[in-house]
Amino acid sequence: MTTAAVVQGEARWRTLLAWTAYPLLVLAPFAWLIANFDADNTGLLIAFAYVSLLTTGVLEWVLPYCRDWRKSHGDILTDIAHQFLTSFIAQFIRVFLVVGFFLLINRNAEEFSLAIWPTQWPLWAQAVLALLVAEFVDYWRHRMFHEWGLAWRLHAVHHCATRVYFLNANRFHVFDALINSLINAGIFALCGASTEAVYLVGIFTGLHSPWQHANVDYRLGWLNWVFAGAELHRWHHSTDPRDANTNYGNNLIVFDTLFGTRYLPPHAQNTDAIGLGRETPGYPRSWLGQQLAPFRWRTLATARPAPFADD
Repeated sequence: MTTAAVVQGEARWRTLLAWTAYPLLVLAPFAWLIANFDADNTGLLIAFAYVSLLTTGVLEWVLPYCRDWRKSHGDILTDIAHQFLTSFIAQFIRVFLVVGFFLLINRNAEEFSLAIWPTQWPLWAQAVLALLVAEFVDYWRHRMFHEWGLAWRLHAVHHCATRVYFLNANRFHVFDALINSLINAGIFALCGASTEAVYLVGIFTGLHSPWQHANVDYRLGWLNWVFAGAELHRWHHSTDPRDANTNYGNNLIVFDTLFGTRYLPPHAQNTDAIGLGRETPGYPRSWLGQQLAPFRWRTLATARPAPFADD
């Protein structure tokens, strides 16, 4: 238990920052991007995501949720490697496969589209629709990766972290990240989604993801019924499967609510009980080791993460 490690400050500035941080640093920038969208200036869009990453890193020291999570668990270099290598490799393979597929059949992607996307809608409405479409698909993919043993081998990489902080938002196996991106890209292509809407989903994910894992004592209140923030997502990283097999939402929590997997209990979380449970100490700690782990499942020093999924 580490309830003493959880910060419970009463200062007015802490309370104000706790309630305004997410709206001001995620929702407001996203609204600005919609109003000033420029598909030709993707560098600006990417910059917003990295500003969000840096902001959460700073606020983890100013307004921490758990002081113990501010200490290194021997994971910083690994998470930096995930931040860059996993994302880069998954993106490279995805582009190669998609381009290769369309070259092989010698057709354009547009010919496979159902052309059902409401391109006449305002951009903000398309962004909301795109978020809902992406979330519906990702909810079931994420849930399957918890409930199907072979898929869990890949997804266990994300859950091997023993703390929840801003840098492990991108701690994924390359194939896990690749499958997720391919499914979303395929759904959007099939629907004929506008480039602008797809960009905006990616940017919102970039803005939101560090906050979903942030060790920041921020509050969402009623917005916890809309967005999958840290108050909800920390339970998803619990060693207790009753807690961890909940809150599958990536950006939004609406489908967890709809399908009965939303979980936000009134009691404090045990901040020591994060990760794969008793199997965590034997799980590889390096980036390369974690990429190889799914293929060495039966030869790892300890048993596979039985509390979650089995073959």
